[in-house]
Parts: sequence; C-alpha cells; structure tokens
Amino acid sequence: MKQQRSTISYFLESIILSLVGLSAAFYLGFHSGGMPMGLAFLLTTTLLACLETSVSLDNAVVNATVLRVMSPFWRIMFLTVGIAIAVFGMRILFPILIVSVAGNMPFAQSWVIATTQPDEYRHIMEGSHMGIMGFGGTFLLMVALTYFLNKEKETHWLPFIERFFVKAGSVENAAASMTIGFVMLTTLFLPSAERYVFMISSLSGFAVHALIDVLKHIVGGGDIVTVAGRNGLVGFFYLEVLDSSFSFDGVVAAFAITNKFWLIAIGLGIGALFVRSMTVYLVEKGTLEQYKYLEPAAFWAIGFLVLVMFMSAAGHHLPGGEVTTGLASMVILGAGVLTSIIQKRIEDKLRACRQETT
Repeated sequence: MKQQRSTISYFLESIILSLVGLSAAFYLGFHSGGMPMGLAFLLTTTLLACLETSVSLDNAVVNATVLRVMSPFWRIMFLTVGIAIAVFGMRILFPILIVSVAGNMPFAQSWVIATTQPDEYRHIMEGSHMGIMGFGGTFLLMVALTYFLNKEKETHWLPFIERFFVKAGSVENAAASMTIGFVMLTTLFLPSAERYVFMISSLSGFAVHALIDVLKHIVGGGDIVTVAGRNGLVGFFYLEVLDSSFSFDGVVAAFAITNKFWLIAIGLGIGALFVRSMTVYLVEKGTLEQYKYLEPAAFWAIGFLVLVMFMSAAGHHLPGGEVTTGLASMVILGAGVLTSIIQKRIEDKLRACRQETT
C-alpha cells in the first residue's frame, strides 16, 4: 500500500530553496550596507515572493488541470526542466533579453545594465510595459475564453453567465472574435503612439495560442486537457507558455517595490517554486475533484488578471497594485472552494433523502 505524503512534503524542496535564496538576498544587502541593508533586502525579497505566489495561485490551479492527465515522465519534465525555464529563463534571462531588444544592445551590455545600473534597468523595463501587457493579456484571454466557450463544458460556477458562454461557443471562431474585439476596444483608450506596439504584441500572443491550437489538431484534436493526456510534449509547451504569460505582469510590477535585479529574480523565482509545489499538491491530493468549482473560479481569476493587464496598458492601475491583484485572486479562488463545499453538502443531503425514500 502506497504511503500518503504529508502536506509539508510537497513544499519541502521549495522551502529549502527559498531559505537559500533569502539568505543570498540578505548577504547581498549586508555586503553592500551592513545589517540594516541586509534586513531591508531580506524583507523586500520576501514581499516579492509572497506577492508572486498569491498572484499565481490561479496559475497553479490551471496548471493542475493539465498536469493531472500527463504521464509521469512529463510531470518530471515539468518539475525539472520546467522549473529551470520558470526561474532562470523567465526571471533572469527574459528581463535581460527585454533590455537587449528594447535598448538595441548586445546581451552582455544589457546584462551589465541590469545588474549594475538599476535606474536605467527600471527605465527600460517600464518602457517595455505596453508590449508585455499586450502579449501576456491576449494569450491569457484566449486561454480563459477557450475554457468558457467549450461546448462540452458541464460544470458551471456562475450558471447564467457560463451557460451563455457555452452557447456562444457554438459560433465558429467565437474565442478569436471576442479576443480581437476586446483588444481593439482597449486600443481606443491608448495613446496613439502606443497603439502599434500594443497591437503587434497582442497579435503575437494571439499567434502563439493559435500555434498551440495547430499542434493540438496535429496530434488528434480536442481540448488542451485531452491533448495533454495524449501528447505530453504539447501539454508541456502549453504549460510553459502559460507560466510565462502569468510571469510577465509580475516581472514588470516588481519595479513598484524595487529596481534591484537580483532581488527581483530571487523573489519571483521563489514564487515560481511554490507555484510548482502547489500544482503538484493539487494534482496528487485530487483537490480539483474535491472542489468542483475551483477550476472555473481559477479561470475567472485569469479573466480578472487580463482586465487588470489591459487596464494597466491603458494607464489605469488598481490601488495597491500587485497586492490588490493578489488578494482579489485569493478571494475568487476562496469563493470557488467555499461554494464547492456548500454544493457538496447540498448534494449529500439530497442523496441521503433519496435513499431514505427508497
């Protein structure tokens, strides 16, 4: 009989690596300014890690819906190669590439700017905000709409709205049409000088999602969960792009807290580790089966994040920034869990009543 893992065991590796990362952040501060600076660096990195984790809870839930049908080999790939891409690729190399492309400079020079010229690094990254929001927001919007417009979707958390989406899904290219319409509407609120960048980046996000659709059809078609169970490589690619889209917002938003490259990399990297651990926990504990409304709640949280990203592109930011976004995601997911518990109790009582009458 297989021994059941304790809850803490799912997060043990993330906790150990987080302690290593936080120790490194403290050392960097202590080395540059003594104990006060060390404590300040430690607090800043901890705050970044907590924000990244809270904002990405819906990411963990969506990851779990795909990962639970993948083979053990691809699960291992997601937890090894995938975490390397998430931590080193998206939190370290990706910002450097943005600086390199935006500043039209060699990678080595952009590395020097990011690691030694924090003010210039912040300026370049914030200048790339429009393109990042366009790509990430459009891809995530397609992810959410593809889920809600699925004609085979049976579980409805908000029945009136979600049943309407299912009916709308019978229209050909409904998700694409709605996404294009939402992007075009957003451009009306952008400065004319920024519209081209936003449109091109949004088109790129749309194209990447379309590429995944092409790959899905090549391996037999179906929704992403079905395809991931059939072909782990397509599922792995989908999860990595999904993770990247979630991380875009966090990389830019981190500058509201600090412009120190290594603190951002360590803080967001810790968040990525815990998202991976949470994903595995949700899969192996069968949490999605226990709480039937958690999955649709996660996709509503994605919809909220898309709205925040597009509003941010238009220059309208939520009070509290990432803190507000993270809290809102937690509230939406919490509501999904709570309503799942209530619904299960109602169903159990009805089942008991039927048994008594028979």
